[in-house]
Amino acid sequence: MAKKDDGDNSALTPPGAVAAGTPEALVTTPWADTLESRVADLLQAGEPAVLVTVVSRTGSAPRDAGTRALQTRNGFEGTVGGGLLEARAMEAARGSLASAVSTRVSVDMTGFSPNSDMICGGSMEVLCEVLSPRQADIFAFSAQVLRQGGKGVWIVELRDDGVSLHGEVETPLRHLYIDSLPDAVTEESLPAGVGLGLDGLQPLLDARKNRPGLVEHEGHLFYVEPLAAPPVLLLCGGGHVSLEVARLAHACDFVVDVVDDREEFSNAVRFPMARQCLVLPEYENLVQNCGIGRRHYVAIITRGHSFDREVLAQALTSHAQYVGMIGSKTKREQVYATLRKQGVPDAELAAVCCPIGLSIEAETPQQIAVSIVAELLAARAGTLVRLRFDD
Repeated sequence: MAKKDDGDNSALTPPGAVAAGTPEALVTTPWADTLESRVADLLQAGEPAVLVTVVSRTGSAPRDAGTRALQTRNGFEGTVGGGLLEARAMEAARGSLASAVSTRVSVDMTGFSPNSDMICGGSMEVLCEVLSPRQADIFAFSAQVLRQGGKGVWIVELRDDGVSLHGEVETPLRHLYIDSLPDAVTEESLPAGVGLGLDGLQPLLDARKNRPGLVEHEGHLFYVEPLAAPPVLLLCGGGHVSLEVARLAHACDFVVDVVDDREEFSNAVRFPMARQCLVLPEYENLVQNCGIGRRHYVAIITRGHSFDREVLAQALTSHAQYVGMIGSKTKREQVYATLRKQGVPDAELAAVCCPIGLSIEAETPQQIAVSIVAELLAARAGTLVRLRFDD
């Protein structure tokens, strides 16, 4: 677990600086929130794009259905698994971008030799879907649904012999269905391709157990993908440890928000990978100002015990998926004792991960970041209880 008691120690990393040796690929990415919002931005700007999606997987193939990436004129954004599979997917995506014709590419990894880079077995199928400018509205709307925490399902209708329908070779038939209307949206104002209500989709969802994948239904082949927003990591404190955590968490598909009581430690120059950087004196009204909800993972790494205690007290009133606090066990007991006197139940305190991070004897900011992000991933996957030992 992370040993460092103070999450700041700002002398090690001056405000606005990027730690030496940090690969730029880890701190820059084309979108700041969701892939849907990135697609909407591209299409609204008139940029051609191909959405690359793993639509099926068998065996021990590297990525599950629902893994997505983008092919643009500037290159490939994201990954669908690496190795030969990704090379073939990228080649197909470039071809689709150039020809404006969607395609599906399959890689069967069971036949590769033990000396190849595809010895995991199984197979994967990837859809390279050419996106149309007229789809900008539906992707922008889906991004709005995600920002408001709504639920929905993407349905892409395919053909067994390709990806085309209704005489349009270029574009599969894509629809979005939502369970309820977002704020300030009426049914009459829904973009083309958006439907209200999920009841009619239940056979498709049940067939996939609410997970992405291909479904055959009534003579048609569909790709079904529940609309899901990425998790949000709220870093409370913008010191050197938080900077390393932000880089790694962002590379692991977390949306990163940063909050600090000092502007020089919470800004876009210091945290270029962050969606937003907030400055809250005394961390006042943290839950409301940061919009902490069920998507949130809160990492408390401020510059002092009193700030950690105040932030923890507020975070425990939210619906965050995860709350972790940096510090020693001695600090933890002191903070918890104060919060108990303030009426915080033991059951709530027991759910806090403190010291934050899995137990790997981490000491440097980079090592601590690995332990913290590993813990976040375990919490997201539901394996944290068996991985975390608090002796």
